[in-house]
Amino acid sequence: MIHLRKLLITASALTLSIALIILATGVISLPPNQSSSSAPPAATVTKSTCERPPGFILIVADLSGYNDSISHGAPVNPWPVIHVHQGNAVRLLVCNSDPTQPHGFAIGTYMDTGLALMPGDAYRITFTATIPGTFVIYCNIFCTVHIFMRAQLVVSS
Repeated sequence: MIHLRKLLITASALTLSIALIILATGVISLPPNQSSSSAPPAATVTKSTCERPPGFILIVADLSGYNDSISHGAPVNPWPVIHVHQGNAVRLLVCNSDPTQPHGFAIGTYMDTGLALMPGDAYRITFTATIPGTFVIYCNIFCTVHIFMRAQLVVSS
């Protein structure tokens, strides 16, 4: 009984330590809170294949992050950086080319709930960029390259 109590105390302390490290280092962070007088329109998400249609931006999630974001210096230097003008339609094709694990995809303010892509999954995401600013694109589920899956959406007015 004493050993079980010590084990539980140790496990609790370890969990708290990990949580404090994550908060202090930003290894896992929430997207910045974007305040606005109007909410963005909901994104339309449809199942697809990983063949990019005209007018869509391709984002590939795999063991190198988003579009090889690891070699571009993510998470410090988010990659890719997508620039659009306020009022324009944003059309993304997100593909998981990792054969072994799921990856997530979310956009602060525009698609906070995000989606999980199983190996081989692809989704078309469309929405109108109504709110200007810089928004974090991030993996919303834990994976082996989670901290490197950071990109940006820049909406200019």
